[in-house]
Amino acid sequence: MAPPLLLLLLLSLVFTAGSVQDGVNSSSSTTAAPYSDINQTSVTKQKHQSTRDRIEFIMGGSEEEYDYEDESTSVAYTSPVARVSCHYDRCEHLAHPCEEIQRRAGGHCLCPGIDGPNVKPDSPPIKEVLLGETQMTINWCSPSSTVRGYRVLYGKSGGLFEEGPQLNATFRSYTIDRLHPGSSYTVCVVAINEAGESRVEEEEDRPVGSVPGPCRTVHTSMQTLYIGIGIGLAAVAGLLIIVGYFVWASKKNKTKREAKVDERGISNYTYKAGSVDQL
Repeated sequence: MAPPLLLLLLLSLVFTAGSVQDGVNSSSSTTAAPYSDINQTSVTKQKHQSTRDRIEFIMGGSEEEYDYEDESTSVAYTSPVARVSCHYDRCEHLAHPCEEIQRRAGGHCLCPGIDGPNVKPDSPPIKEVLLGETQMTINWCSPSSTVRGYRVLYGKSGGLFEEGPQLNATFRSYTIDRLHPGSSYTVCVVAINEAGESRVEEEEDRPVGSVPGPCRTVHTSMQTLYIGIGIGLAAVAGLLIIVGYFVWASKKNKTKREAKVDERGISNYTYKAGSVDQL
């Protein structure tokens, strides 16, 4: 009976020693892991630091030495785009707004600078006035301001102004009818926006050689009157010619009759009558 008990005791001691050794190995492995991670993190940080130092102090290195992950900003270079003035005429009637022309050009042209809608517009300069007998056409240019519309004022010189209808911002021309022939008129153009209206400045108040103002004094023509006077004078002249011709013809005929009487002499009507009585 002794040998089997000794054998079992031996096996129990061997199994216990193996379990203790496995636990020690497992504990050793678990404890050593953090140190391994710390060492690896330290090495990575040192390598990262050394790479950054190399980027800061070593210039002209190869592309492989550059640490792209350390870049915080990047600079974008774009090719310059040619900027030219938009094909916009301030004096063109019913022209598209410059902003629309710029949009159609893809933003590659520049519009002239203008004041904002909270500033009263400058006075639009009158370009020309085309005169007729009973009408006139006013052409003007837009000012360097934000304009929502225009209004034309007109009246006889020294009298009160009459207001025309409000025109939209694309207008640069307006025709006034029912004027009196051969009369003097003053006409002005007013620009309008949210802040108010432009000033109406008389032509006489502007210095000589300055930019044309918003007002102009003009005189309508008298073509019909002149034509009537011409026709009347022509009729009078024709009548005088006809009357003169008849007077001249009458005098000429009278002269001819007197010449014939002088050639034949005067007949002795008394002698003829006595001769007849004697018979």
